[in-house]
Amino acid sequence: MKHTHLILLLLAVSLFSLQGCAGKSSRQARLQNLGNGICQDTVSGQMWQIEKGTMTTSLEDAEQYARTLRLGGYSDWRLPTVNELFDLNYLFDLFQNGDCPLDRKGNYWSSEKDGKGKTGAWEIGATQCDPSREYSPAARGYVRAVRP
Repeated sequence: MKHTHLILLLLAVSLFSLQGCAGKSSRQARLQNLGNGICQDTVSGQMWQIEKGTMTTSLEDAEQYARTLRLGGYSDWRLPTVNELFDLNYLFDLFQNGDCPLDRKGNYWSSEKDGKGKTGAWEIGATQCDPSREYSPAARGYVRAVRP
């Protein structure tokens, strides 16, 4: 009998603490809108361009756009890696995007340290309650610059 009450109490506490798959994360937001067209990850320090950049069909044009971007007083913008794009999307999946209004729809260019780049999108698979993401390549995409 004593164990039954303990189990019921633990179950009740668990139910009240669960927020469901569509709930907000209890973790503090990691992205902060700096008010100058940039959102900053408060943990990594990375800064992301809020507005989608131009749509391009070549890696060279995407890299040129990022290199020449002057935003928020910074001129050291670059294309993100596929992993950085994944991490950015994951913050939104965890509801840690705070007041950062990034539109993630569409394909985005990435560039790797080996000089190779590709465009594509991180698409949600499985279910919304347990999202898994897969990078789907495309022929053209937007630029979402990041720094440093």
